[in-house]
Amino acid sequence: MLPFKTTFLTLVVVMLSTTIIFFPLISFAYHGQEISILLDSAEFIPLSENGEENQVNVFVNYTVNDPSLINQRINSVMKVYSTNGTLIKTSSSAEGFTVNQTGAERHATSITNSTLQDVIAVVQFTNLTKTVPLSNPLQTNLTLSGGQVAPETDTETEIAALQP
Repeated sequence: MLPFKTTFLTLVVVMLSTTIIFFPLISFAYHGQEISILLDSAEFIPLSENGEENQVNVFVNYTVNDPSLINQRINSVMKVYSTNGTLIKTSSSAEGFTVNQTGAERHATSITNSTLQDVIAVVQFTNLTKTVPLSNPLQTNLTLSGGQVAPETDTETEIAALQP
């Protein structure tokens, strides 16, 4: 009976050691902190003279915190909201992009609602299929003709969700 107890205890110690060693790596993947993004610049500009089409451009700088993502293809989502919180448009890259240790990405989308003078854009990096957040969400308030108004904020809910 003694060899069984020794074998059992050894197995338990190995399992606990493995869990303690790898748990930070496993939990890291579920917090959206694998990549940090910061606002470089953002603008909400007219595309047509009659004001029927406008464009939201958000330029973000990123730093990869999880080395396993370097040279991997990922994606990002940008959601544009009206100031009352109504989702106007969601956009993302069809093919995604490859991340380096650091870099910059442009997010752009056109909006055909000519009554909007102010919008809120939220950008977040995701896995390639756009189902798992890999970065903090970045939110900025924009006024037509390009004025950036608000700094970034964080949330741990829906990808590229509007902040309360």
